[in-house]
Amino acid sequence: MADLVTLPPQTLGGVIDTVPFAKRFQLIPDVFGRMDSLLGQAGIFFAGPQTALYRVEDDDMDIRIGVQLPRSLPGFQIFEVPEMQALHIRHHGAFDTLPRIYQALTVEVEKRGLTRTGWAREVYRFVAKDASLNICDVYMDVAQT
Repeated sequence: MADLVTLPPQTLGGVIDTVPFAKRFQLIPDVFGRMDSLLGQAGIFFAGPQTALYRVEDDDMDIRIGVQLPRSLPGFQIFEVPEMQALHIRHHGAFDTLPRIYQALTVEVEKRGLTRTGWAREVYRFVAKDASLNICDVYMDVAQT
């Protein structure tokens, strides 16, 4: 069951990109790779959880991957994430099973009479070589109709 939560506003620094929606599974790893490269170039070995925001616009997917930074750093694009209401499910396991979480959230949106407002968020809490140990908070931004 999904929880309805209010997410506070955030300022994040990271990578902003747009990829064709049909090729998102092939291209998203490259966007994460660029984020990892930026962190390495900045000498950052731990930056807290990464937040990825996804929004589909026509045939494209807007992607923003970021972390909270203590100050602006070279190469990082700064972006604002507004306060939003969202449905939330905590996912444990491999990331290739995340589409099931989005399906469950979509059903929950309809059941509760809510409206999607555009962004989906994934906050990566724990990422391991053993994918069964992964923990990811998945949020779907919604509004009351």
